[in-house]
Amino acid sequence: MIRKTIAALALAGAIVLAPAAAQAAPVTYPASEYSITCSVTQVETGRSFECTVTGPNGGTLELRVTLPNGNVLTIAPTSFTTDSATFSLTAPSELGVLGVTAVSEGSTVGTATVDVVSTSTGTTDTDGLASTGFENTGLAIGAGALLVAGAATVFVAARRRQMQDA
Repeated sequence: MIRKTIAALALAGAIVLAPAAAQAAPVTYPASEYSITCSVTQVETGRSFECTVTGPNGGTLELRVTLPNGNVLTIAPTSFTTDSATFSLTAPSELGVLGVTAVSEGSTVGTATVDVVSTSTGTTDTDGLASTGFENTGLAIGAGALLVAGAATVFVAARRRQMQDA
C-alpha cells in the first residue's frame, strides 16, 4: 500500500514538473538573415501596397501570396537592389487575410499577413485609426436602471423589517 502511494506521488510530481523542465532548456533558433515588411497591415479591396524583403546579398527572392480563397500566387520583385527586393501588390476583391511568404532559393525566409477589408469598413479617419466605441448605450441604461431598482428594493425591505422589529 505504501509503495503504491509513493509511486503515485512520484508520478504526480513528474507530471507537475515536466513543463518546468521543458522550459528550463529553451530551444534557440538561429536568427533569420531576412526580414519582410509590408507597407500596410490592412488594405481595402483593389488598393495597391508594397512588401519589401531585406537580406544578404545575392540569391533570388520571390513572394508567394496565399489568397483568402486558398490559391497561391508567385510574384517576382518589381525592384531589386543588392540587399532588398520590393514587391508591388494589389489587394484582391475577396475579403480575408493574405498570407505573404518570402522565398529565397526555394526556402521560406519570412512571412507577413495583410487583412483585406471592404471599402465600407476601411478606415476613413485622418489619423488612420479605426473608429471604435460603445454601441449599446440603451443596454447600459437598462442595466443601470435595474441596479437602482434592486438597491431600492433592498432598502425598502430593510426599512420594513426594521419597522416590524421595533
